[in-house]
Amino acid sequence: MKRLFICMAMLLLATQALAQGKIILDYKGMAFGKEMTDSKYMMKAREQGDLTFYTRYGEDHNFQGVPVKDQYYGYVGNKFCVAMFSAQGPSSYNALKAYFDANYGPARQPKVNVKKFSYDAGDVEIQLEYDDNTKVAGVSYVYTPIMRQVMTPKKK
Repeated sequence: MKRLFICMAMLLLATQALAQGKIILDYKGMAFGKEMTDSKYMMKAREQGDLTFYTRYGEDHNFQGVPVKDQYYGYVGNKFCVAMFSAQGPSSYNALKAYFDANYGPARQPKVNVKKFSYDAGDVEIQLEYDDNTKVAGVSYVYTPIMRQVMTPKKK
């Protein structure tokens, strides 16, 4: 009886883990946490603190059938940790929201009156934002093991 209870508890935990959605290890073939190897395909766009953002030459400007723009790949210490893009219009936002809800389960939404959603995908957190005024949807993929290092206050 005790074994049955333990098996049922493990099955319940596994079901809950699966219900949270897919686990992401890469974005468009680029593995999170890995060093940049094909720098000839990357062009430095800007720096923001410890993060250096790049764009990719010959980039596919679609994500799940949604036309996207402003695609950036962020690196900390030459390790890939952030992917982000934006898309224009309510239909793009609705398509992205439907995709993320279907693949990653219910989102966390800190403020009800702001369309900002967070999804967990293993060590990667996906954030979807939509601005009703500008009609722009923004998406960020953040590799949390590296970002935690950046965000942790440094001891003096």
